[in-house]
Amino acid sequence: MTRTVKIGDVKVGGRFPVRIQGMLKGNLKDKSSVLREAKRLQQEGAEVLRVAVKEAGDVALLNHLRKQVHIPLVADIHFRYKLALQAIEAGFDGIRLNPLNIHKRAQVREVVRQAKIAKVSIRVGVNAGGFKRKFANEQVLAKEMVTSGERFIRILEREDFFDTIVSMKASTVRATILANRIFSQRFNYPLHLGVTASGPFLEAVVKSSMGIGALLQEGIGSIIRVSLTAPSFWEIRVAKFIMQALGVRQFFPEIISCPTCSRCQVDLIHIVNSFQKEMLRLHQKGYAFPEKIALMGCEVNGPGEAQQADIGVAFGKRRGVIFQKGTIVGTLSEKNSVREFIDKVKMKPRCMERSKCS
Repeated sequence: MTRTVKIGDVKVGGRFPVRIQGMLKGNLKDKSSVLREAKRLQQEGAEVLRVAVKEAGDVALLNHLRKQVHIPLVADIHFRYKLALQAIEAGFDGIRLNPLNIHKRAQVREVVRQAKIAKVSIRVGVNAGGFKRKFANEQVLAKEMVTSGERFIRILEREDFFDTIVSMKASTVRATILANRIFSQRFNYPLHLGVTASGPFLEAVVKSSMGIGALLQEGIGSIIRVSLTAPSFWEIRVAKFIMQALGVRQFFPEIISCPTCSRCQVDLIHIVNSFQKEMLRLHQKGYAFPEKIALMGCEVNGPGEAQQADIGVAFGKRRGVIFQKGTIVGTLSEKNSVREFIDKVKMKPRCMERSKCS
């Protein structure tokens, strides 16, 4: 088990749930747009939010975000250690430092001493792209990533600083997995997982699922950030899907649906997509749903999956049969199936704030 590190009021590592981190992608000078993005990520389920601090003016964004964003904010610092000092002074909850471009001991010690005073956590973020050279193979790269992180960590430890989270990210799944495995065998610091520069959307989703998923399955990882060349809200959604698929955390109802084949006599793809969109919309508004919902397209596996789910529908020709806990409880027409099934499965709004729960 790893040590526990706090980012603001969010505890990472130890026995706490695997956390989700998001990152702002908009132009920080467009404050209204960035605030909308931050609020969207918070609504989607981000528990920590990272901000790329490139210049002194970016630090001032913190006060603007604090007004309506209530999750911890981490300053992402490269090259200029004084920006880290300014971010700590401004009140950021965490600092990410890159050992491959901020590595002078005197500078690192200065940042660490201020972080210790302010009770700000530090992520030691090793990114394979920072080496700017080729390696013989992924095993060699992974070992070099760990060595780089270890050198940096020793500086922190000599300052009696242990509020440290570490990341080992590469653009390949194998190097990422190898580096995190090696590190987890040597240290008990919480690991921040992710596959970086992972490519276009679908390729990136696959790489992230394989890399993050494999490590989580081994019990490695305390916080994750999915990196996609896509709008930032997708990163939060994919992170949730990865963890839920592994049974690491539960965020929303699971939809079981078949891939369809020539036996299917309804437009199941449209039905499933429409149902999921409406279900997630209502779920965010506070409506509760059964944990497992099946939408199946024919009589081969349809009735079986529908009966094994909390509630499900198995479609035939232009209609479907609804099963609840193994019992037939009704039918649906294809034309109105989404609306009718939503009405059938949604429950009364759940309490959104514990303080208001009776």
